[in-house]
Amino acid sequence: MATTTSSYTRTGVLEVYAKQQWHKVLATLEEDHLSLCLDESYEVPPITNNGTLSDSEPSDIPESIANTKRVVRVVKQDNNGLGISIKGGKENKMPILISKIFKGMAADTTEQLYVGDAILSVNGEDLRDATHDEAVRALKRAGKVVDLE
Repeated sequence: MATTTSSYTRTGVLEVYAKQQWHKVLATLEEDHLSLCLDESYEVPPITNNGTLSDSEPSDIPESIANTKRVVRVVKQDNNGLGISIKGGKENKMPILISKIFKGMAADTTEQLYVGDAILSVNGEDLRDATHDEAVRALKRAGKVVDLE
């Protein structure tokens, strides 16, 4: 979460799961309360990941597939991985989500995956209740042809 601080206030952008989808909100933590604002008129500062700038803003997911389950087959290129980074997991109380898609890599070439997509399963292995580490292991052992639900 990108934050700015003052003596009693912290403000930043975070994602909240409500009404069966994720929403970016402006969160303000004051001395005695937390307020969340869904007002989209504010300027969103670049989000940082462990202190480094991140270009993993959610992609524009076509309306026709937003919030629908689908299976995407990804065929890895020789000596390369899928070309995605993930975040989330059971310990974070959130689903496994694609946080970055690397240009030119296998996942990118499908043109069917988007930053923010939830990965429900890998080659039929259910990840709905997986920790982040379990999801990473499932993705690494998936083989050359990977079906992502």
